[in-house]
Amino acid sequence: MFSFTDKQGQYLAYIYHYTKLNGTPPAHTDFHKFFKVTPPSVNQMINTLEKKD
Repeated sequence: MFSFTDKQGQYLAYIYHYTKLNGTPPAHTDFHKFFKVTPPSVNQMINTLEKKD
């Protein structure tokens, strides 16, 4: 079983709901706009989540 931080959980929920609504996963720019974080922060979070897979 994986353990996620609150922020990681928010990203995973965003990916799930965005994909369900749009039929495709969000792009890095979608994360950047939604979470109001820098592109490197988005990239770091995506990399972290991929490592937990």
